[in-house]
Amino acid sequence: MRVLLVDDEPGVLNALVRLFTRVGAEIRTAPSAEAALAILDEFAPDAVVSDHRMAGMTGVELLRVVGTRFPAARRVLLSGYVDIDVGDDVVFLAKPYVAAELLAACR
Repeated sequence: MRVLLVDDEPGVLNALVRLFTRVGAEIRTAPSAEAALAILDEFAPDAVVSDHRMAGMTGVELLRVVGTRFPAARRVLLSGYVDIDVGDDVVFLAKPYVAAELLAACR
């Protein structure tokens, strides 16, 4: 599984890396949506996990772009805010997330 992890909090990003490393995923990370878009030019993900509230572009906006460029990729939005309209094709998981649920959403 090829996974792109996007979060502007280094601690959260490190925890996500540890989780996906344990299942043998090929991982790329980005501290912002803009950085994630640059990575997508050379890395076709099977799944993208993104925080919602980031400077510049939100996670919802990023995942919409991902859906256009990689329609088969699973898209997961993580947020502590539960009043977000993510649409039907994005999985929403509240922070703190349950590791097994996050992994299942990406498979």
